[in-house]
Amino acid sequence: MTRDVDIVVLLVPDSGEAVLEALRGSEVYFPESEARRAVTSGGTFNVLHPQSGGKVDIFAVPSEDAFTQSRIARRVRAEVLGIETWIAAPEDVVLAKLRWRFESRSELQWRDCVEIAAINNLDVSYMHRWAAELGVQDDLAELLDEQA
Repeated sequence: MTRDVDIVVLLVPDSGEAVLEALRGSEVYFPESEARRAVTSGGTFNVLHPQSGGKVDIFAVPSEDAFTQSRIARRVRAEVLGIETWIAAPEDVVLAKLRWRFESRSELQWRDCVEIAAINNLDVSYMHRWAAELGVQDDLAELLDEQA
């Protein structure tokens, strides 16, 4: 777990409006234009709960994305804050964060990766296979070197 909650929303054709409508009917704030862009073509946006100050990052991804399909196949059942849910395997969280960081060079995403790698026994061969396909092999190599 990192500093906030990350939720991956699988987009199937015409599902984006349903996601936005569900959010509109709740007690949260989200930037409508940014959310619409994300659910239309893939991307991310934040959802804030003003009463609690809670923040959720929504990552909208096409359901046919091979990496997303792999992440879903590898997910594990867990209890988070008293709620039974599915969570991503740590390898997939790191790979996704490296992919999100690829263009932004976000130091926050990097720190998350370092922290996750430090406390988990990662399946490095799985990560190398995907890193090559995602274009993040150099960042993965640097991350694993730091852990050695």
